[in-house]
Amino acid sequence: MRRIIVLCAFGLLAACAASGVKVTEEQAQQFKVGTSTYSDVVGVLGPPTTTSVSSDGTRTAMYNYSAVRSQAQNFIPYIGGLVAGYDTQASSVTFTFNNRGILASTSSTETGVGTGTNLAAGANAAAPPYQLPR
Repeated sequence: MRRIIVLCAFGLLAACAASGVKVTEEQAQQFKVGTSTYSDVVGVLGPPTTTSVSSDGTRTAMYNYSAVRSQAQNFIPYIGGLVAGYDTQASSVTFTFNNRGILASTSSTETGVGTGTNLAAGANAAAPPYQLPR
């Protein structure tokens, strides 16, 4: 019985994947426009997933995150693969700094999409977004 429980736990863990750096709204709001610096942001959040510098010295730091979770019907023996579905959540927080490295603006986006495959293709398009714990 113990082996079955361990195998089920590993199966559930394999049903999720995530990449990038998750920045919550609360974390983003702790930085103040006009006073926080690029070093402040990187010191708290770690290295951004994407950076760019324009010709006028403006720097943009983006923290992108994406996670996917298998829906419950994927685990139905024999037919799960025919009616599979996945919930995807993504977020992006962008910090823009002036040419002196001072925070000029912030913006953020969040998306959540349910996706069906095979016989369930299109069936999950209106599913509520999967919410990862914050």
